[in-house]
Amino acid sequence: MKKLALLVPLLLVLALAYCSRSTPEPQIVPGKNFNSAFPKSAGGLTVQFTQEKEGYSQADLLKDGKKMAQLSISDTNSNPSARDKFKPGARTIAGHPSATVGSLGTAILVGNRYQVQVRSIDPAFTAQEREAWLTQFQLGGLK
Repeated sequence: MKKLALLVPLLLVLALAYCSRSTPEPQIVPGKNFNSAFPKSAGGLTVQFTQEKEGYSQADLLKDGKKMAQLSISDTNSNPSARDKFKPGARTIAGHPSATVGSLGTAILVGNRYQVQVRSIDPAFTAQEREAWLTQFQLGGLK
């Protein structure tokens, strides 16, 4: 019984030490590292970078100076719940799980980490065009 009385406090100390150990924060990729993965201007559409911050990069897709769509890449390590919309076994684009984001966005999840999205700004920019532009990203560098 005395051995048990000595063992209980020791187990409590070990349990507290285990629970209080800190888990390192996941490394977030700087937004500038994503820029080389964006598609190049093509077909009368120009890719123009507009925002870059930790874990995120964004570009506008312009036709004759008019904004048609926004292209973006984000590191979901900064927001893991962003992965929730990509259901296993759901539709894929370019071999990656895809999801509709609102009525104007189409996204894919690359390497279970990077969300690549095309969002229509002009209503004339269709879901099929969003998918086509998603396939033009250089996704190999994101894995």
